[in-house]
Amino acid sequence: MLLNGLYFLSVKFISKGAAAEARLAAYLIDQGNWVFTPIVGHDGPIDMVAVNAYGNITLYDAKADGKRCNPGKKTPVRIYRVRKKIQKELGVKIAYVTEDGEVSITDH
Repeated sequence: MLLNGLYFLSVKFISKGAAAEARLAAYLIDQGNWVFTPIVGHDGPIDMVAVNAYGNITLYDAKADGKRCNPGKKTPVRIYRVRKKIQKELGVKIAYVTEDGEVSITDH
């Protein structure tokens, strides 16, 4: 939404993203990871940091999974997000999270 020349996100959009992050955190914890999320500067390239028992660190950007029907098609397909340059450089993985809590992780 555009207001006074600035873009504002709707509460519904923000809530959907926050829910996706919470579901991703729960999923990663269930997988045996320690999970850390930023408190300040939450508009950066990383939503979540996971550390496993071996000390391996993985960076995530959580996305609410969305689908759409492409022109001329009847079957909905996932809306893939492209990683920003900095996300590629840092090795950030995109985690698509459904409303049911299913998680699909990609690094493309």
